[in-house]
Amino acid sequence: MVIGDHGGPNGQIFYADTQPEPKQGPAEDAEETAYLAWFHTLAHGLFPYHFDMVDDGAEATAIYVTDYSRVNWEIPEGTERKKMPAPTAPETFADATDLTYAVETDVMGGMGPDLLPFSDSDEAETFANNHGGRTLGYDDIDRSLVEGIQMTGMK
Repeated sequence: MVIGDHGGPNGQIFYADTQPEPKQGPAEDAEETAYLAWFHTLAHGLFPYHFDMVDDGAEATAIYVTDYSRVNWEIPEGTERKKMPAPTAPETFADATDLTYAVETDVMGGMGPDLLPFSDSDEAETFANNHGGRTLGYDDIDRSLVEGIQMTGMK
C-alpha cells in the first residue's frame, strides 16, 4: 500500500524505544524509521493503532498528521462520495496534538468517515459547519469516538 493513494489525511507516529510492527510502506533509511508507524487514515488506522500501542506500554514521542490548513485543497464537485486529498509532502504535516479536528462530516477519508485536521481552528469550524459536522481537539479523541466513526462508515 502506498500512503497518499487513498484520499484523506495521513499520519505518522514515532515511538520511544518501541519498534512498531508491522511497518507500512517503504523505509528509505532504516535508522530513521525504526520507531515509526505511518498510516493512510486516522480513524481506521493511526488512532486505533496508537491506542493499542499505548495500552501495551509504548510512548509516542511525536505524532504528525495532515494539516489541511497547510494545503490548497478542493473537494471535487459532482462526486457521489466527497473525499479530501491526501498530500504527503513534509510541509503538509503538523503536530497532531496542536490541531483541531472536523468530525462527523459528509466528507470521507481513505476508508470512509475520518477525522479531518486543521491548524487553524476557524477553518476547521467553517469546514465542519459547511459539511454537517463538529470540531474537537486532540485530547477529545478517544477509542469510543474512533469506534463510533468507524461504525458510521459501515452503515
